[in-house]
Amino acid sequence: MIRLKQINRSFKVGDETVHALRDVDLDLETGDYISIMGPSGSGKSTLLNILGLLDQPDSGHYFLDGTDTTTLNEADQSVARRDHIGFVFQSFHLIPRLTAAQNVELPLILAGIDPDLRSERVDKALELMDLTDRAKHRPDQLSGGQRQRVAIARATIMQPALLLADEPTGNLDKHSGDEVIQTLESLNGQGITLVVVTHDPEIGGRAARNIRMVDGAIVSNQPSTLRSGTG
Repeated sequence: MIRLKQINRSFKVGDETVHALRDVDLDLETGDYISIMGPSGSGKSTLLNILGLLDQPDSGHYFLDGTDTTTLNEADQSVARRDHIGFVFQSFHLIPRLTAAQNVELPLILAGIDPDLRSERVDKALELMDLTDRAKHRPDQLSGGQRQRVAIARATIMQPALLLADEPTGNLDKHSGDEVIQTLESLNGQGITLVVVTHDPEIGGRAARNIRMVDGAIVSNQPSTLRSGTG
């Protein structure tokens, strides 16, 4: 499903050039569950941004379902991102003035989905996240765990094949974080490819495969030795 070949990405910071990604090779099959770990500045978030088509490599190739995305123009990349990829961030990124249901509905509106179909899909998404009774609540009326589940519902409302989660439990207590991870794993169990960036070795160990990065390079890519509790 996904193949990265010799991906490089550098940034200018003052007079310095920072090599965020160095000759990264990575293959992911449909339904994979991987964690990406490493110290701050190791390139984890840059790699996630490349996978999510939020950033472009300086060199190398990124194949998504057989298409070399590095050859696509900005509009075609936007369509590929909308149709194939969902994002879950540490800070939720919900729109404060919108209700939970309206936040979840937003990608459907932007995609031009019929209103009747939108309503049906939003109701189903909120039910799957156990949020039916919170549909009309704004983000400031929800707990951290509920806000993250709204964000997951929004990320998956377009039925993406790939779900990217950047420190999805970083702003949550342990109980809420466990619920969020179990929710993500349930989606993975339904066939969504799940990539989780985390600093937490317990969360990283739940994935089927662990990738460790140092100084922009993948230094290990192997099956998890700590995996437990996944469905």
